[in-house]
Amino acid sequence: MPKKAYLLIESEPGLSSQLMSDFAKIKEVIAVEFVSGPYDFIAEIEVNDVDEIGQLITQVIHPIKGVERTVTCISIG
Repeated sequence: MPKKAYLLIESEPGLSSQLMSDFAKIKEVIAVEFVSGPYDFIAEIEVNDVDEIGQLITQVIHPIKGVERTVTCISIG
C-alpha cells in the first residue's frame, strides 16, 4: 500500500516558478500548491515504503536550488 506524506517547503524568494517546474518532474510528487503563511509550497508525495520518504527528501528535494527548509508530515490514515 502506498505511503503518503505532505512536505511543507520554505523557498528562496524569486524562485517559485522554477521550483514548481522542478517539483513537477519528480514522479513521487503527486501534487504541489503555492500556499500563504510561513511556508511557500505544500507538496503531496507518494512512495511505496515509508523509508523512501526520507531518501526522496534528502537526495532529491533538498538539493533543488531554492529549497531552503522543509517539514515532513507523514499521513497515518
